[in-house]
Amino acid sequence: MEFLVEVARFLHSWTRWLLLIVVIVALGYFLLQLIQRGAWTKRAQTLLTAFSSLIGVQWLIGILLLVVYGSQTTFGQRHFWEHLFTQTIALFVAHLHFMWRRRTFTDQVRYRNGLLLIIAVLVLIVIGIVVLPQGIQWRFYVPS
Repeated sequence: MEFLVEVARFLHSWTRWLLLIVVIVALGYFLLQLIQRGAWTKRAQTLLTAFSSLIGVQWLIGILLLVVYGSQTTFGQRHFWEHLFTQTIALFVAHLHFMWRRRTFTDQVRYRNGLLLIIAVLVLIVIGIVVLPQGIQWRFYVPS
C-alpha cells in the first residue's frame, strides 16, 4: 500500500509541473493574441483542451491518492476534503470552455474568456492548495 501512495504522490507532483508549463504557454499565447487581435485558431482550442485535460488527470490522481492515503488515515482529515471540494470546482470551471465551442463569439471574446477561465481556475487551485497543512510547496516530489 505504501508503494501505491508513493506512486500517486509522485504522479500528482509531476503532473502539477506539466500543468504549470501548459498554463504559462496558454497565458502567454492568449494574452498575445488578445493584444494583437488575432483570429481564433486550432492551437488556442488545443491549449484550452490540454489545460482542462491536465486538470482532469490531476484530479483523478488526487482521488486515487485520497483513497489510498485516506484508507490509512480513516479519511478523517478535514483538509483533504476541503482540497477535494475546491479542486472539484476548479475541474468544473476548467471544462466550461467546451460549452462555448458552438456559440458564436467573436475571436477576441474567445481569447478573453479563455484567459479569464485559466485565471479563475488558477485562483481556485491556489485556494485549494492553501487549505492543506503544508500549504504551497514548489518542489519536485521524489520517492525516498
